[in-house]
Amino acid sequence: MNRQLIHILLTSLLFNVCSAQLPSSFEKKTDSIFKAWNTKSQPGGAAGILKDGKILYLKGFGVANLETNELITPQTKFQLGEMSKQFTTLAILLLEEQGKIARNEDICKYLPELPTYVHTVTIGHLLNHSSGLYDINKIHTVINGSGEVRTQAEALKLIASQKSLSFEPGTDFSFHESVTESVLMAEIVTRSSGLSFAEFVKSNIFEPLGMNSSIIRDDSNSMLTKVAQPYQKEEDKGYMKLEVRSGVIGAINAYCSAEDLAKWYLNYSKPQGKLGNLIQKLDTPVQLSNGKKFVYYWGEMAIGREFTHPERGLPIFWNYGLQGGYGTNVFRYLDQNIISFALGNNNQYNGALAQGAIVPLVKDLYPLPANIDFKAKRIKNLSVRKLKTFEGNYWFKEGYASQIFVENDTLRTKWLFGKGHQTLVPLSDNIFQQYAKMEDTRLFEFKEGDDGMTLYFTYNESRPDVMERYEPVQLSVQDLQAYAGAYYNKEYATLFSFRVEEGQLVAKNLNHPDIIFRPVKKDIFTSTSLFFNALEFLRDNSNVLKGFSMVTDGIHNLVFEKIPGMTTSK
Repeated sequence: MNRQLIHILLTSLLFNVCSAQLPSSFEKKTDSIFKAWNTKSQPGGAAGILKDGKILYLKGFGVANLETNELITPQTKFQLGEMSKQFTTLAILLLEEQGKIARNEDICKYLPELPTYVHTVTIGHLLNHSSGLYDINKIHTVINGSGEVRTQAEALKLIASQKSLSFEPGTDFSFHESVTESVLMAEIVTRSSGLSFAEFVKSNIFEPLGMNSSIIRDDSNSMLTKVAQPYQKEEDKGYMKLEVRSGVIGAINAYCSAEDLAKWYLNYSKPQGKLGNLIQKLDTPVQLSNGKKFVYYWGEMAIGREFTHPERGLPIFWNYGLQGGYGTNVFRYLDQNIISFALGNNNQYNGALAQGAIVPLVKDLYPLPANIDFKAKRIKNLSVRKLKTFEGNYWFKEGYASQIFVENDTLRTKWLFGKGHQTLVPLSDNIFQQYAKMEDTRLFEFKEGDDGMTLYFTYNESRPDVMERYEPVQLSVQDLQAYAGAYYNKEYATLFSFRVEEGQLVAKNLNHPDIIFRPVKKDIFTSTSLFFNALEFLRDNSNVLKGFSMVTDGIHNLVFEKIPGMTTSK
């Protein structure tokens, strides 16, 4: 009997043993959570609940294909989106264990088409999300305005075009949603194993775990069977079919059924041999060279690209995927050994459903309420005079500006140029909590130093966003005109021109609508653009304007040089 057949038989046995009988009341209650999906006329999804290494619940709801009326079952495949990254990381761990790669190796050993950077980028930097490389989705948007990276070759070309890093690898973390590291890890798997990434994952991960319907789709034109088609509801038009046109691998394009996903997550309770033990290592926190971990608003990031944080006081891991009409969410309650997941094909976030399915099992175990009880907090009574010492504009280096002001004897905050504001409740002489009807804790801590007032913003247990108070500049039309001109980036052959229109500095590019930039500090401007948060104009030693550096999530130190003698006018 060959090894593959043994794996299949053992996995099938484990899957059957791990399926548990559940009370009909539990099943009915869980069915009610997904009742909006339970229809034969519109898209829906599939869901699963695991506890103590056993499957409590596994069902499909709704329609997989509106043209054929094929219904969703636990065997229907869904695109996992960003959750595909966990298989990429596991593939790297497998190759490391086999001695075919090492974390301290320069990635250029396997990817010679990449430029020689000032600082070496290693496989370990990719694994720990600290490479200093731009997010390819962000840079693609800068260049093309819309659409997505279509092929692995296009993704690699974008990465290879970057000549300088955002930061020295290992000293900072990449944009939390960056896909670049995972794309490169998938390519390293291909070049070091002698197999395509899809073949390696199939033979080394999916087949040993009995995930026999799972697949890495590395060709967007390939046909899949028993797959849920993605849809989006359009007003007055019903559901419109969407298409996943990207063939990029490593960060997206893993397809799994609910049944297969249950087999995968059973390894967190009952690991199957060495492979199962490696799966559990996906929970290892990413970290910098100095050991510092990445704690974002969503929690602490792990090398499997999932996040851990306390949910009303209970430690959990959360992972998600959103891609082309597909939505996936997974919640793992660690101490209770409960896992809940939801897969959807209706282009909707389904985290509330996956989370809601767990609540009946843990509702009496939460140490904290669903909403913060501000009445139970010790509120510090501060004078208006004291509150006014915190007023001002604050700048965050990632390209955001915030305003702190007093209104009706209360300290408040709002994003610069944004609408609405939030109330800040004083907990001490210099620490405030944002008032919100939710469990999330948002703290504002003010510290006076030699360089002025600094604001430290934390979201739950996140690393602080450090914001410096500044005096906003007021620029005349003549002042703004000094920034007008054409600016060109050689790496990506992209040009932005700046004009002054109706008293505002406006950036223009053929692939984008006009972007209005407002002055923040000397030579620093901000906008409301989602891909171009801010910019800093650059000058030489003679104070002559030479270009600008883009400041936005996922991209730093991308310089556009001013084209001499080329001016723009309205």
